Amino acid sequence: MSALSIQHFESHPIWSEYYDYEEREEIVAWGVDPEWLASELERAHTGNDHCAYPILRPYPLPERMRLYIRAIITSKSGRTFVGHVMNEEADVLSIFANGDEFRFSRGDMLSDLNDKELKRMAAAIDSSAGDLFPVIYRTEFLDSEDQPIAGVFSLTENTS
Repeated sequence: MSALSIQHFESHPIWSEYYDYEEREEIVAWGVDPEWLASELERAHTGNDHCAYPILRPYPLPERMRLYIRAIITSKSGRTFVGHVMNEEADVLSIFANGDEFRFSRGDMLSDLNDKELKRMAAAIDSSAGDLFPVIYRTEFLDSEDQPIAGVFSLTENTS
């Protein structure tokens, strides 16, 4: 997917990747002109790169393959960042800092990538890697069970 920047999340707090033709019907139901939508999707959706669009009616959150939800993230040391989580479960957490984006995953198999990203972020913000995680994230939105989308995001330890 083409990268979503902090400016995207300042404009709209929730974004979705476009995957299914049926999504068009819901977007049109929001009041979006169907001809304009078709032309924009044709322009932006190349087939190998899923374009993103803002979710205009977030209650309830629509079921999507990937939703990116703006979050306020507080590091272990108390520093606050803007970022986003992927889906209600926060499978992936991204942090915007110093003009860059740092992406972390809960997946055990990605611990090497998390380690590299953590070192890159620590260097970029002039901090110790140990001061960053676990982080607390919170959003303005509710999940499918009407609970706040918020929690603690820890990194798995690299056992290799």
